[in-house]
Amino acid sequence: MKAAVMVKPGKIELIELPIPKMEEDEVLIKVKNVGICTWERRFYAGAYTDFPFIGGHEICGIVEKVGPKVSQKLEVGDKVVIAALKRCGECYYCRRGYDNQCEYSDALEQRIPGYYGPAGFAEYMVVRGYEVYKIPEEVSCEIATLAEPLACVTHSIDVANPEIGDYAVVLGAGIMGILHMFLAKQRGVTVIVSEPNAERREKALKLGADYVVDPMNESLVDKVYEITDGRGVELVFYTAGGRKAIDDGINSLAIRGKMVIYGSTSKEDLITLDPKIFHYREIVLTGVTKHTKESFRKAAEIISTQKLPLGELITAKYPFTEINNAFVKAEDLSMYRVVVEF
Repeated sequence: MKAAVMVKPGKIELIELPIPKMEEDEVLIKVKNVGICTWERRFYAGAYTDFPFIGGHEICGIVEKVGPKVSQKLEVGDKVVIAALKRCGECYYCRRGYDNQCEYSDALEQRIPGYYGPAGFAEYMVVRGYEVYKIPEEVSCEIATLAEPLACVTHSIDVANPEIGDYAVVLGAGIMGILHMFLAKQRGVTVIVSEPNAERREKALKLGADYVVDPMNESLVDKVYEITDGRGVELVFYTAGGRKAIDDGINSLAIRGKMVIYGSTSKEDLITLDPKIFHYREIVLTGVTKHTKESFRKAAEIISTQKLPLGELITAKYPFTEINNAFVKAEDLSMYRVVVEF
């Protein structure tokens, strides 16, 4: 099979590799479409150094072969999405049900010997039965690549546990911010999106945001208190924006409000908090990472219903042979998700 190997920052080579050997509890997948995530883009930019690297974890494909010990009903030709995150099932966190925090998931991530990464950027991949989720044939493979990011956002929404009538601020209107907006609105939440880029603010309004704020030219906190009659919002989701966005989010919370740190941060984003805000206002500051088996199940169901306008978030497609160009295009701020097509 052909695989796209990132040999160093900014350089991907297409090479021939043997199709990985299947175990009896595994499934062989013929890959059809893969989304380019921010995580893979960081490797391309040189933020990480685990080379050679085979990325690709937002995957839609077709079942090619099913191992005899795979318990779910899968047949050759089924269209599926892949939760490309191995779990050991036996560590303390897996046993507690926190399978996204598996102590050994990183060590298990070398799907192809000698190469780090989930290995979705290849013509075939071998995955455990529990990583495979069937979707209807009529769902397009390019849209189905959003199952993995949608699963991560579903985990974030589940942790926040919004209620009908709540107000929420979503910090950032990139693809993860928009997905948060979609799922929060499904729960009956009024959503305020904070985003400095004018085009992304317009896109958020088009896709259902109730309010948008330009945090560079107006006070998010003042706007929130104006919209909520001085109360503040019950929920804040941080997807991007750094320290200022985090500070604004915390200061926008109502009494007993909850803020979820979803997006990644850097050393420059360190914040200082007066513990009195927890004592007197009873707010919750928490975070999420990755997806759980349950949140992926929910995401696959959401994808299958085709009720969300997810096609609006697929903004470019490239053939597999042009994967370098796809990575360059993915850096464009007008892009939400760039998809590689086999």
